[in-house]
Amino acid sequence: MTRPDRTFMPLSSPVVESRPGLPAAVVAAGRADSRARPGLAICFFGITRSLRYTLPSITANVLEPLRRLGDVRVYAHFYEQAEIDNPRSGEKGALDPTEYRLLRADRLMLERPDTLQPGWFETIAAHGDFWQDGNRSLRNLLHQLHSLDMVTGMALEDGMKICVFCRPDLRYHDSLAPAVRRAIAAPDALVQLPSWQSWFAMNDRFAVAKGARAIAAYGQRGRLAVELCQTRNEALHAESLVKYAMIRAGIRVRQIPARASRVRFDGTEVEEDFRHPRAIRFQERFGIDVDPVLRWLRR
Repeated sequence: MTRPDRTFMPLSSPVVESRPGLPAAVVAAGRADSRARPGLAICFFGITRSLRYTLPSITANVLEPLRRLGDVRVYAHFYEQAEIDNPRSGEKGALDPTEYRLLRADRLMLERPDTLQPGWFETIAAHGDFWQDGNRSLRNLLHQLHSLDMVTGMALEDGMKICVFCRPDLRYHDSLAPAVRRAIAAPDALVQLPSWQSWFAMNDRFAVAKGARAIAAYGQRGRLAVELCQTRNEALHAESLVKYAMIRAGIRVRQIPARASRVRFDGTEVEEDFRHPRAIRFQERFGIDVDPVLRWLRR
């Protein structure tokens, strides 16, 4: 039975499936040609916030390049949120609650905020407030992790083997096609993450995952949040959770140079430092910028 705080939306265009996740046309092509195009899931999560500003870059660097590589299905889990009030980011104002329609997702779930698993927030908050802002950022992180878990579940339910996890409030500066090509060719589980702003752990901004085990490890890492806090007796930190989940699942991780900038609800783009952490330390010590070399090596 559908929960009253959760809405499942019908497909934007009907898709007849012969087996979970694969339209009949794809199955037929697979029988006729062993080199059939792979199924690619693009998973969006969280709140749309600034989608009207970021959509051109999502189209140019995510949707269109991936459609040339495989059969794309767009999944989305978003919160029904009409306003934002985030002192940490300086955002306060009205949101368009129908902005999600711009993505024309194949599968979409809408959910009201503050429907987290009972006791989850309280248990994690008891281990400290990393951002020291009255747990506002922690609550936002847990909502993001829950949204990520839900959209991952939809993709896994459909049997998708390659997932690109994308925040809708990012302006993507580089095509994700190289990372997806690498994922298609990978023989086993692989997660590819941005090489910048890892904060001594692993960047949580976006990812390309290959294999059900890798997809679940990255997309459902929120299930390990309590374990991480209890094991280390420390406050939850977003990037540390990514690293913890990858190590615990034994997933191979590769860093990629693809860049994406956060865009606020009013269209303001956040200035980002895309240098690799090693390049930052090297430049501070020797005064030489080796980041272009590191980016070339990680293409």
